[in-house]
Amino acid sequence: MKKVLIVDDSSSNVLLLQNFLEEEGFATEVAFSGKEALKIAKQFKPDLILLDLMMPDLSGIEVIQRLEVKVPIIMVSANRESKLIEEAQALGVKSYIQKPIDFDEILQEITKNITA
Repeated sequence: MKKVLIVDDSSSNVLLLQNFLEEEGFATEVAFSGKEALKIAKQFKPDLILLDLMMPDLSGIEVIQRLEVKVPIIMVSANRESKLIEEAQALGVKSYIQKPIDFDEILQEITKNITA
């Protein structure tokens, strides 16, 4: 079973994504902050991370910079600032998905980017 870490400070977004992904057969863990995401990623060893860009303690960019595990990352954010999107992609982000969440797009990007 492939493992996905969902990182978002919005509990409603996390719950929606978690329920959807578990129904699709993924194991999930959740983090509501960047600091929590770094701790969980170390222990959970996800196959992919869905990461919000804007969070209160560490931004998604800071999480990517501090992440100790090499794993595909998909940014999921309402932020449309092209500079931030470009910065995330320069750091290796595989895809950038705009909120509100399109579950078909999320599933397609996870399937495309998750390691075999």
